[in-house]
Amino acid sequence: MTKVLVAVSGGVDSVVLLDRVIRTGMEVGVAHVHHGLRPESDEEYRFVQCLAASYGVPFHGKRLTFPDGGSQASYRTARYAFFEQAMQKFGYTQLMTAHHADDQLETVLIQLQRNVIEVTGIPERRPFAGGELVRPLLSEPKRELIAYAKRYGLEWREDASNATTEYLRNQVRHQIVPQLLASQPDLVQVVSETARHQRELWRTRYRQMENWIQDNVRLEMKAFHVKLDNLMCLNPVERYTVGRLLSMRYGVEVGTAIDRLLTSAKGSGHFDLEGPWGLRKQDGLLSLQATGQSLLAPHKQVVTTFPAHVVFGTSLFSLDVEDDTDGIPLEAIELPLIIRSVEAGDAMKLSIGTKKVARIFIDAKIPREKRPFVPLVVDATGRIIAIVGVRVSDFPDKSGAMCPRLMVK
Repeated sequence: MTKVLVAVSGGVDSVVLLDRVIRTGMEVGVAHVHHGLRPESDEEYRFVQCLAASYGVPFHGKRLTFPDGGSQASYRTARYAFFEQAMQKFGYTQLMTAHHADDQLETVLIQLQRNVIEVTGIPERRPFAGGELVRPLLSEPKRELIAYAKRYGLEWREDASNATTEYLRNQVRHQIVPQLLASQPDLVQVVSETARHQRELWRTRYRQMENWIQDNVRLEMKAFHVKLDNLMCLNPVERYTVGRLLSMRYGVEVGTAIDRLLTSAKGSGHFDLEGPWGLRKQDGLLSLQATGQSLLAPHKQVVTTFPAHVVFGTSLFSLDVEDDTDGIPLEAIELPLIIRSVEAGDAMKLSIGTKKVARIFIDAKIPREKRPFVPLVVDATGRIIAIVGVRVSDFPDKSGAMCPRLMVK
């Protein structure tokens, strides 16, 4: 029997979802996370707790605390970690969240703004915590959920932070979506259906390219080999999909390297990848090869206070905050900081755009075997703010004003 954990924030969306699921007769539990960011959070926690009691279902609550503050990403990670723990501890087989069609529209617009290739929106379901995460309301506009809540006399809470434009999603919600809906009132439904179609299309494409790889790529445990002519027969989207599948199989990003070597007029070439990997073009073949065994990289470290003295492998450096005109503006980063090695897909924001960390290493002539031991300083949003001894990320603050700044020495 399906045992469902419903994530309930107290907003109208999740309150409607909970009421509907309970009406189906399924075994249900309620999960609520207190983010501790607003004065209303205490009352909202009690409201959801009482709501669960009124339905006679179990309540699972948790308060999150980040001593130095946290980004939206860090809170989301902690929230889903709690959901996973509750599912495994109490035997739930599904987690249900109240994402709806308006959320879908916002997500698609954000993906378009970020120039994402796979513009597929939010999936209806995916594996999660040994079961699955399901979003039953994804095809329904918010106005229908509000109408349902009023029809059945449901009570809910409004999160005042949703009205701000501090975050990108809220900017899209309050500044862009209303203008679009004014000219096309049915846009929410149209985009929701289009996103669903795109997800089906990409699932089909991935299955087709998996078959193509089986027929055209010689796969080995630590290498693959594919004929250049066969790759050239694929269109750009198919090559992207093949690159994604091979990247996931070998744990190293190969898509950019494939494109660079294919478009090069030279008959041979080599592209250095993360860790011990390299992609070689020679004799009509494109081959991924491990160029040597890398030593175990140092463990990740977390920095929450300053000054901090960090030992990372053979590197010794300090992080401190000083009032200065140079350095990284403290207000532009989110704590805590993570000190770690390079990972597949890492990129750094520069004034000219973003640049792969692997390419920065190549430009700095850092040998492949030494790259896992170069410390990266990453903030709570996942932004790489410094490659110690190599490069510091560019920030919008160019004023040279005196203010608290992070110094990496």
